[in-house]
Amino acid sequence: MFPEISILFELLLVGMLAMMIYYAWRLNEKLSDLRNDKFELEKLLTTFATSTERAEDSILRLKSKASETVEVLEEKVVKAVTLRDELSFMVERANEMADRLESAINNGRRSQSKSYGRSQNKPMAAAAVDESVSELSGKQDDGIDPESKRKEKKSDLLKALEGMR
Repeated sequence: MFPEISILFELLLVGMLAMMIYYAWRLNEKLSDLRNDKFELEKLLTTFATSTERAEDSILRLKSKASETVEVLEEKVVKAVTLRDELSFMVERANEMADRLESAINNGRRSQSKSYGRSQNKPMAAAAVDESVSELSGKQDDGIDPESKRKEKKSDLLKALEGMR
């Protein structure tokens, strides 16, 4: 019995050696493929490195352009805020002037209705206009000649009063 077991044991060893030789041969092929692919991998890594550098440069350029754009936008926002403030001031002043003009017209109408039956109709309205014009010109000083401003407003008010009749 012993000789049969030794033959079986030797056959088992031969089979294992044959499998090991086959796997060694396959491993050798894979290693040679890996060595061949090493050159391709090196090429890929160099192109990846250059692509990375270009991407970094692009990011830096993008950041600088973004900061320039932010500066330009900030300047425009400051100008827009200034214009908004100026416009709101102008609207405020225009509303005040419109209110004063309306009260002057109402005063003129009241004085005209009081003196409706009289023959001195125009002098009272003109007096009311003069009073409102002097009131308007007294409250504003834009650096324009007050006399010409007063005359202009007076003629505007007279035209408005004539148009209301």
